[in-house]
Amino acid sequence: MLGLKFTPEVFCMLPLAIGLDAVGIVLFCLGWDDFGMTDMIGIATINMWLIIRNKKPRNARGRKGALEELSKLFTGNSTKISIPTFGELIPYVGVVPFWTLSVLFNLIDTE
Repeated sequence: MLGLKFTPEVFCMLPLAIGLDAVGIVLFCLGWDDFGMTDMIGIATINMWLIIRNKKPRNARGRKGALEELSKLFTGNSTKISIPTFGELIPYVGVVPFWTLSVLFNLIDTE
């Protein structure tokens, strides 16, 4: 399956991302609105996983490195996090499976 190794991340994060995108697509096709609930779940879980996963060890970089990573997150320099988040928040663009693509690209990127 796309060269993915079966790791705990594949079993936890990929089904979550697929589920969030599937719920969004089904609700869109039915003409219903989730009032941003799937976006909040995705931002809270998938973005936190991406932040933790892409983090360098603190002892090698120290407090300054952690602050730089945090500033990259808020300035949009961390494209793996900001593009899916902002894409999901735009109405009718959120139908595109941004969460699934983000998780897949991050899992393939490290192997």
